[in-house]
Amino acid sequence: MIIIGEKINSTVKNVAEAIKNEDYNFIVSLAEKQAKAGAHYIDVNAGAFVDLEAEILKKMVQSIQSKVDIPLSIDSPRPEVISEVMKVYKGQRAIFNSVIYEQGILNKALPVIKEYNMKVVALLMEDSGIPEDPKERLEIAKRLVDRFDKEGILLEDIFLDPMVQPVSVDKRYVDIALETIRLLRNEFENVNIICGLSNISFGLPKRRWINRAFLPIAIYFGLNSCIADPLDDVLMKLIYASETLSGQDEFCMEYITMAREGFLD
Repeated sequence: MIIIGEKINSTVKNVAEAIKNEDYNFIVSLAEKQAKAGAHYIDVNAGAFVDLEAEILKKMVQSIQSKVDIPLSIDSPRPEVISEVMKVYKGQRAIFNSVIYEQGILNKALPVIKEYNMKVVALLMEDSGIPEDPKERLEIAKRLVDRFDKEGILLEDIFLDPMVQPVSVDKRYVDIALETIRLLRNEFENVNIICGLSNISFGLPKRRWINRAFLPIAIYFGLNSCIADPLDDVLMKLIYASETLSGQDEFCMEYITMAREGFLD
């Protein structure tokens, strides 16, 4: 599993307050905690501050990279913002988070992705919305992967997001998400399949239990990445167990290693 830490998001109250107060030490601390907990990437989002988004993201990136050496996921729907941020970005390859199959956005995003050798999260939706039929989402994925391939972007650098939606809105959304993941994994062996894990629990109390229950099932269906809370100790332990049960941990070696190191205590 590729874990992208979700904690640095401007829609979260304490993060928004830190940004308003220019308390970037708080932002750095959140990044350090997530890296220590096992995140492979740190997501940075300043979307709640539309007019200052690029400026704030630059400060976030520079502050985090002065203390933390794992790569970042630059989270914005605007390619021009990500382009500005990447001018100050250093270190390991970043993730462009995210694009949709809408020609205006995609055409602006692709030059940025290529110029800075970024990986990319692609949402399985169009400008008209999110299809409810998993097969329609698969067709969007095929078009996206075909376009990325023509642009020279490697399959292993693509993260397809099946668009997990809240079970509190419609119980069918769990089945739709899982079937989309299954179809994607059957179609694309080497493409990453990612989700924003907390989307499934939106609107419910004690959301961690829903997230913890959903992730092992999604891993079994083929999910291999998620934007999630790496500070949720139970969730992180469930990942190792789920990879073992889904056959992704050959001879259970990773699970055994983590157990011997005390991570699973």
